Amino acid sequence: MKIDMIDGLLWTKLLLTSSIYLEERKQSVDELNVFPVPDGDTGTNMSLTIASSAKIVTENSEGNLSDVTKLMSHGALMGARGNSGVILSQLLAGFTKSVEGKDEINTREFCEALSMAVETAYLAVTNPVEGTILTVSKEASQAAWDEFNKDPGTINSVFEAAYRGACVGLQKTPSMLPVLEQAGVVDAGGQGLVYIFEGMLAVLNGDASEFKKVNASTVSVEKKEADYTKTEVLTYQYCTEFILKKRDKILSLDEIKSFLCDKGDCLLVVGNTDTCKIHIHTNIPGIVLNYCTDLGTLHKIQIGNMSEQSEEMRNKSRETKHLGIITVSFGTGLNEVFKSLGVDYVITGGQTMNPSTQDFIEAIDQLMTEEVLILPNNSNIILAAQQAVKVASKSTKVVATKSIPQGIAALMAFNAESDIQTNKEKMEEASKQVVTLEVTYSVRDAQYDGHSIKKGQILGIGEGKLIVTGSQVEDVVVKTLSYYLQSKYELVTVYYGEEIKEEEAEKMVEMLAQRYPRIDFELHYGGQPLYYYLISVE
Repeated sequence: MKIDMIDGLLWTKLLLTSSIYLEERKQSVDELNVFPVPDGDTGTNMSLTIASSAKIVTENSEGNLSDVTKLMSHGALMGARGNSGVILSQLLAGFTKSVEGKDEINTREFCEALSMAVETAYLAVTNPVEGTILTVSKEASQAAWDEFNKDPGTINSVFEAAYRGACVGLQKTPSMLPVLEQAGVVDAGGQGLVYIFEGMLAVLNGDASEFKKVNASTVSVEKKEADYTKTEVLTYQYCTEFILKKRDKILSLDEIKSFLCDKGDCLLVVGNTDTCKIHIHTNIPGIVLNYCTDLGTLHKIQIGNMSEQSEEMRNKSRETKHLGIITVSFGTGLNEVFKSLGVDYVITGGQTMNPSTQDFIEAIDQLMTEEVLILPNNSNIILAAQQAVKVASKSTKVVATKSIPQGIAALMAFNAESDIQTNKEKMEEASKQVVTLEVTYSVRDAQYDGHSIKKGQILGIGEGKLIVTGSQVEDVVVKTLSYYLQSKYELVTVYYGEEIKEEEAEKMVEMLAQRYPRIDFELHYGGQPLYYYLISVE
């Protein structure tokens, strides 16, 4: 069937079918992850992003092309997850901008809309990189124009050309990005976009499957105070928190933790041999303070009666404060660490499930604060957080943390009495002082950066770079750490995952402490899935 115009009804069919088409192929896109680690999620992110568009379009009455695309763009913006999802949302936003006020578009206007889509997506990325979804979109747009200039023809012919251009662009991506060539894959985001074009083309060719509604998944959100009216029986009454600075002798974090471990719960001792922050829920704050006074000087002491605070919360409901903090975390232990450091709202997500723009907006709206700081703790989440900032109902800034250890380091620099911009700068500076190591496993055979990787092998990763492969988790931890501990590092904090037993982790840390006696080692339960260990080196 030859088509000369695209109206609202046709575009709705194109959108819904491409959403279904990508949903069915998202796993193959996920598997194009350059790193063969178990958190490839580009296909999932793009699928959930376009599904959010499809959902909002189907839930509203039919309209002209301008109305339909506005709904589509809003749905994509709210559902955008990961860098690929955000870029896809910007492509759709640019298309929407171009067709604003139009009931339908012809072939020229379709080409113009593709051009605006590409321009908008490029502008949305601070440092556009060729060999990605951006390149694929640009090649598709150029191919559509080439076909139009040769013969204006029909929507079918121009769209077919755009699809072929996208395929050609996708095949070029390995030659543009050496990391793709090494891994023997094309760009995952680009492949996702090709599938979207392919699904839409099926409609134009009349061979699309039956249209169905697509429901976007949601990320669970955990609030620090989920219910202010709930009565809790507290085992320990006083939340005790302070900074300890050495006087004469250096501080031993292990000795401090050993003394305090049976004095309460929610114990956290983080820092270095000169200065550390101590947090504990206890019934005997005096003993805690007296012990630490013998070790050094105490600063910024805060002791809160949690029973009294709970009563105040029941009486006053949510009390507005100046600056709130939202963080992204995965793993029950890590969530508790963030809460103990003062985070107001924990979005459960990260590896394998990146939160959407909507998740951030809902979290921002939940906080009874005047301003908000967001810690994404993952480089693939920063763009979605920044999208939320643009439409947030209150002043919000993103602290560009790229890992869980960076997020924890950033919180150590937070000062509730400082303004939001000062906190953002100080926290980002602090986050850069830590090195993040990760120990996980390979989900497939791969060649990467000189390493011949077999499925199931243990991988040691430092600052996003593959350091070592092996067959034993402990050996990989040791070798990965040894790569970094040649330098002047003083503190190593180890967070063990849900698959590691506490005794195993303790034994390994004891061995490391003996091997590196000049370095302080801390061990915490992270409970994170997929990653045996997350390690902070500072």
